[in-house]
Amino acid sequence: MPDSGEENRKLDALLARLVEESITAEEFVELEAVLEGNAKAQERYLHYLGLHMDLQDAGALLVIDSNRVSSGRRWSSGTVLGFAAMAAALVGAVFLLVRSEPGSQVPVQAQVKAQVASPIARIAELNGSVAWTGDGGQVNYNLDVGDAIKGGTLETLATNSWAEIVFLDGSSAWISGPAVLTLSEGEEGKLIRLRRGDLSLDVSPQPIGKPLRLVTPTAEAEVLGTQFNVTADSASTRLTVNEGLVRVKRLADGRVQEVPANRFVVVALERETDFVATPRGDYAEVWQSEFPRDKRQGEWESGSGNQPGVLRAESHIFRGDHGERENPILLHSVVVGPSAGHLPPILLTEGAHFRIVGRLTRSHAVKIGFGTHRVRGGFSGKFEASRKIEFSEESQGKFDIELALDEVPRMKSRFPESPVGHELIWLWIQTVKENVGLEVISVELLESR
Repeated sequence: MPDSGEENRKLDALLARLVEESITAEEFVELEAVLEGNAKAQERYLHYLGLHMDLQDAGALLVIDSNRVSSGRRWSSGTVLGFAAMAAALVGAVFLLVRSEPGSQVPVQAQVKAQVASPIARIAELNGSVAWTGDGGQVNYNLDVGDAIKGGTLETLATNSWAEIVFLDGSSAWISGPAVLTLSEGEEGKLIRLRRGDLSLDVSPQPIGKPLRLVTPTAEAEVLGTQFNVTADSASTRLTVNEGLVRVKRLADGRVQEVPANRFVVVALERETDFVATPRGDYAEVWQSEFPRDKRQGEWESGSGNQPGVLRAESHIFRGDHGERENPILLHSVVVGPSAGHLPPILLTEGAHFRIVGRLTRSHAVKIGFGTHRVRGGFSGKFEASRKIEFSEESQGKFDIELALDEVPRMKSRFPESPVGHELIWLWIQTVKENVGLEVISVELLESR
């Protein structure tokens, strides 16, 4: 009888090489052979990648800490996204294989090829820095509206980036940055993997027995036709259903919840946390950030003594709306927002304003923007304004600014003129080109003065 412990050690060694990008072609074939037809090995594989969030973090192209550059190994953007695409394709293949009926299994390699054989969707809208990695691991920064896409990985790289993908059956997916999304379609239906970020899905009725499947680091959802929003990171997923019904499984223990319209569920890695479909309830009209819980992007540094903790800006590359810039711009961003477990959703009201407390090392213009959802609906828009912050020696560079909603214009004419009456998704604070040591101490949404 085979030694299961030895088998697990062998599988773990192959998975470690996969994650570390040191796997050889022969070992990749060996991994496929181990996974094929072995449900326990497949489950261990999915669990392994779910726990190793370094794969997801590696998907963030050229994200560095401006103030703490690590001396460790760094991957090139092409290598990272190529590797991510390979791993994502294998995840999709294994996912479909686990759920195939007895007698209908086909080799993993054949399923991977089938998923990328023909276009499955098109780009309906995009803005900002967006990267697409398709078959062969080639990175494309030059996407345009109307482009047909096959299975692969879409990444919105900056805070002001977003994209809408429309499948051939009319189902649509809005992804807003920073976020990473992998999609494929095969005999078992559509498969979407949200590694991190925000996603709004409007799913057309799917064929019986072929639901659209969404996988995050902590949850798996099945839908036949519905509208819902998802926020995911390495530790938790918040899924809010606006129309229809979504069946959600917690990956930590396999428990299942059915989430009907106007309810949400939070799915965490810890089995002890609540996993119950909860009514949306009333809206909150004020909000105060709680770090590091509400961090979306940035480097958190805990406070000490009388010094508060700060969320330090991370740097990333902006290549133009369609990757057309020969000289990309370096941006330095902090992104905050109500966490996946926040109750209830935040409603933007007439006269409301943001208060942002932070620090700079010298005077500089700062961009402040935020994203919104329609009330009980999908993505609605993004809004952004610029403020000049004057450095003060007396305050040691600390700033405290307020910004009213009516001072923040929409970023595109297709977005609503005012964010009032919409739900807050997240807010970003950003400097362009210059690294001026941006740090954010707190963010608040306050009622009318």
